[in-house]
Amino acid sequence: MTERRFLLTDAHNRSKAAEFVLNLSDEPVMEVIISPFKRSRTLPQNSRYWASLDEYLDQISRQIDVVSTTTGYTQLEVKRLVAKEMPPEYVAILFARTAEVAHEVLKAICGIPTSTKLGTKEFSEFDEKMEFTIADIVGHVNAFASKAA
Repeated sequence: MTERRFLLTDAHNRSKAAEFVLNLSDEPVMEVIISPFKRSRTLPQNSRYWASLDEYLDQISRQIDVVSTTTGYTQLEVKRLVAKEMPPEYVAILFARTAEVAHEVLKAICGIPTSTKLGTKEFSEFDEKMEFTIADIVGHVNAFASKAA
């Protein structure tokens, strides 16, 4: 049997859910969980997150390139020097080659196993944490650029 979900929005839906539960067979043993409904993150919200993350990673890369050009260090050297002043999880994002890798690190920073089950409010908070983290990384790159100039 596949999973069934009911939104208990009115008496009719509650009745349908109760009827379904009452008509279940004894085997296999089933589990019924009643929890408050939370709206899943929206497709536009998800699209915005990924587009933003891509853009922010591009900004970091462009800033590293500028610092590399002005200081004579290679891009890898700039990243290594900047990384000395950063928390390890930020270093992982600094060296991330794809948004998917950065996303995995952001989930670890936020302490969530998956972002797909976040509601709209929780996903907005996750998005804000991503923006804060990226801004902090860019700040470290800019601080290094100021020292190196």
